[in-house]
Amino acid sequence: MFGFVLAAALAVSSPMPSLPTPSASFQSGTLHVDRYGHGGTALVFVPGLGCCPWSWAEQIARFSKNNTVYAVTLAGFDGTPFTPQSDLTATFENDFWGMLASQHIDKPIVVGHSLGGTLAFALAESHPERLRAVVAVDGLPVFPLLAQSTPAQRKSAAQSLAASVQNETHDRLLAFERTYMKQIGTTHEDLIEPTAQLEAKSDPKAIAAWGEADMNMDLRPGLAKATLPIVELMPYAQPSPYSKDQTLAFYRMLVAGAPNVTVVPVEGSRHFAMLDAPQTVDAQITRVLSQAR
Repeated sequence: MFGFVLAAALAVSSPMPSLPTPSASFQSGTLHVDRYGHGGTALVFVPGLGCCPWSWAEQIARFSKNNTVYAVTLAGFDGTPFTPQSDLTATFENDFWGMLASQHIDKPIVVGHSLGGTLAFALAESHPERLRAVVAVDGLPVFPLLAQSTPAQRKSAAQSLAASVQNETHDRLLAFERTYMKQIGTTHEDLIEPTAQLEAKSDPKAIAAWGEADMNMDLRPGLAKATLPIVELMPYAQPSPYSKDQTLAFYRMLVAGAPNVTVVPVEGSRHFAMLDAPQTVDAQITRVLSQAR
């Protein structure tokens, strides 16, 4: 009885937003998809590396009230099985377009975080006519720390990362995620442990493979094809080695090839801006929704 009461108390006091119960769940190739709400405009949420719909809980709860929301989980994340693919990005795109066709989803707004934002750029380049708009939360067409690197340098860095992660134990992966969330992920100390625990549920081999794919990607040469509206949300919090204006100029440079892109700072937030500043992120998604209808 005591254990039950303690568990209930912890659940009530959890700083993480609660994820609604999906109205349906299904597979689209390698993708696990949860659907929420009905009617309105379709939105597809794509999480970042090692994450799943929990990272979008606040937005799913809000926007599924009047719209249909689809939340994607990449294979190997959040305890789902992982089968290596020769080209993860091409497989994702194929399964994504298959999902739109099988579920009769008409021109959704794609909202992606980090890796999910980069994948949203890839979708926008390949078939802009099939999408309404893209909102990328700190997801860019190239891995920002390697933006000035050559393809060979990116490949070497990506292989090194993959080799260091793919055979990690759960405990070592959890320790890494704790450090990452504390230093880069969030401004809220009470979110560090629960997010690290959730991220550590993912298969290290999947994290390694997707991390390698992400670091190798450079979508900047094809940005001119992404003609739909794109909003890039740029987290910014102090302390930072760069000013907000310097960071904004850097982000604008990375997405400059897209014809209809806007970079919006999200102040007081780190990489998980939708957790640190949900009202700001929600306001930008709402703006895109109102303009896209």
